[in-house]
Amino acid sequence: MLYRNFDRALQVIQRATAMPARKAAYHDDSEAVQNRVFRSLKLWLMYADLEESLGTFQSTKAVYQRILDLRIATPQLIMNYAIFLEEHNYFEEAFKAYERGVALFRWPHVYDIWNTYLTKFISRYGGQKLERIRDLFEQCLSTCPPNFAKPLYLLYAKVEEEHGLARHAMAVYERATTAVKSEEQFEVFNIYIKRASDAFGVVYTRQIYEKAIEQLKDDHAIEMCLRFAELEQKLGEIDRARALYSYGSQMCDPRTKPSFWEVWHEFEVKHGNEDTFREMLRIKRSIQAQFNTQVNYMCLLK
Repeated sequence: MLYRNFDRALQVIQRATAMPARKAAYHDDSEAVQNRVFRSLKLWLMYADLEESLGTFQSTKAVYQRILDLRIATPQLIMNYAIFLEEHNYFEEAFKAYERGVALFRWPHVYDIWNTYLTKFISRYGGQKLERIRDLFEQCLSTCPPNFAKPLYLLYAKVEEEHGLARHAMAVYERATTAVKSEEQFEVFNIYIKRASDAFGVVYTRQIYEKAIEQLKDDHAIEMCLRFAELEQKLGEIDRARALYSYGSQMCDPRTKPSFWEVWHEFEVKHGNEDTFREMLRIKRSIQAQFNTQVNYMCLLK
């Protein structure tokens, strides 16, 4: 190749990658190099580059297929192979390459393959092959760890919103709230509530708020309580809003979260009476005493 004799280089690399009479493990140093070099990924990558430059579509495809058969491919090589097929308008062949890739690799290495595969498939077919798209998402998400789940679930829900059914999209968002890692659950709930409100109205979001308050950590659960209570006020459900403030107060130490109590105070001034205001003050004293007891107990343990 240094002398730009590419045809000769192609002949040499074809000979080097030919199957030897005696197979050997690539990392077995006790074996002769000639028996192991046919599994060298670096050599095969060079071979693929030469074929793409000098060979035909079929000869290049044969090299990529041989790499896959030897099970020495990398995720990036799968992507390169699929792109090569797409450039020659062999889209179904490209999707088969992605299929080989997702079968070869496990998480987290398979994430980029799945993400590209799904995005390309949706871009090409849209809603024409919705059932197949759903099958692909279900296959992907069945083994997807929480660290990678969020963008895939959101993509799945977007497909259902644009090409499928709104109730299917809601079911995907519902699954996402428990499938993603805990730090991302609050964001997913916010998206879920917004989409549900747009599709079915604000009343539908009640069940989502209830699940969020039950599932999220205290700080985010308190925020959901406040937003849910505000929604109930807009709907004229004052008693339901008051019950939410009462529930949320169990997580709010008056000394560290005074803003919550200020909101409840304003609510009672606007919508309550003397009895409800006194009840709020009683609960506040009770919660204050409860948190004081917890602090004193922790001090004793130290």
